[in-house]
Amino acid sequence: MNELSPLTVPVTAGCSDAPVLRERGQREVFCGLTGIVWLHRRIQDAFFLVVGSRTCAHLLQSAAGVMIFAEPRFATAIIDERDLAGLADANDELDRVVSKLIERRPEIKLLFLVGSCPSEVIKLDLSRAARRLNQRFATENRSDLRVLSYSGSGIETTFTEGEDACLASLVPTLPALPSTSPNLMVVGTVAEIVEDQFRRLFAALGIDKVGFLPPRRAADMPPIG
Repeated sequence: MNELSPLTVPVTAGCSDAPVLRERGQREVFCGLTGIVWLHRRIQDAFFLVVGSRTCAHLLQSAAGVMIFAEPRFATAIIDERDLAGLADANDELDRVVSKLIERRPEIKLLFLVGSCPSEVIKLDLSRAARRLNQRFATENRSDLRVLSYSGSGIETTFTEGEDACLASLVPTLPALPSTSPNLMVVGTVAEIVEDQFRRLFAALGIDKVGFLPPRRAADMPPIG
């Protein structure tokens, strides 16, 4: 008699054996607006006004874990159907919102107009709006208030790139270094306790002239040269 041939039972792969497909790139990260969460806590007299949709407002509120009635130092100027359809002048609406904001929060020294996907779609020039508002506030004896702009749009930025864009908007406003002596600048948002620790470590190394960007206050911008 011939030996029995072993029966081969086909083994089917289970769900756990299937390869995991991952999408890489900008599809699996947040937009640059999320940088406002740590930036607004760092610069204590700055305000971030996002020109965007209700989705932008919900994103910020969820990411920051702050209810809007607590009056945090960020908000969203909602672009509605009238703005998208061209039935209202978006620049006039923005000026009205900013005027109301400054009247309500006079302690603001630095106002960021933050672009989003909707403002990019309707081609709202926030840099031009910032220059216009700076000129207006200069004539209203509010020369201590500066208005800057940058884009946190998901079309152009992702996650920490929003912070990069914010810091880049600050660079042209930094004061000139008064001397040619070495000066160290730490770039990037850090907590106040981390800044204090850095200063102690640098002082122990003999480095006394240290600046942080962004600073705690708008008036304490570090010099560059």
